[in-house]
Amino acid sequence: MPGCKLTKSLDNKACEYAIAGARALYLANYYGAVEGEAAVVNAIAYQFGADGYVDKITLPTGEVFYRIDGADNTISFTDALLAGGNGGKYRQHTVNAVLNQYDIDVLNEGDALSLGRFIAVVIDNAGRPILLGRTGGLSAPAGGFDYNSGAAEADATGWTLILQGTSMEIGRILKDESVITPIYAETIEP
Repeated sequence: MPGCKLTKSLDNKACEYAIAGARALYLANYYGAVEGEAAVVNAIAYQFGADGYVDKITLPTGEVFYRIDGADNTISFTDALLAGGNGGKYRQHTVNAVLNQYDIDVLNEGDALSLGRFIAVVIDNAGRPILLGRTGGLSAPAGGFDYNSGAAEADATGWTLILQGTSMEIGRILKDESVITPIYAETIEP
């Protein structure tokens, strides 16, 4: 397969501090992927620059990104290579977070988080915006939106959010955070 040959040497450029984890999570409802810059009915349009970064994401009309603020040090993601029967390979994208609120806002969104399918942009602690679920979406597996009260005062408490899905590509890097648009803004009526 000609697309599976190395085309560049990879030297370890990281000569700086590296901190694990992620600081922000954005979700948008999943639609099939197309390439382009204009809005498309029932599809998300992705525009790629010559450098390989995602330059623009155009959601269908009326759709937005939603920011999910997890508890400190609880947002993470994995992009794992898996192998199926007969040597077939694919990737599994997984996003994790803990929401330590139990209120009407979480209850009203709980069914969507439990049953919906999404794309995710995770901002890692190095500031890289990583796009996950572009080709197949992410959804909650069994145990993917569970609440744990803890038992003792110092126990962890909150909603554990897990979203995962099969992908046909490595998570893509966005040019920068400005690609994440539009972001939901709550309207407060007087």
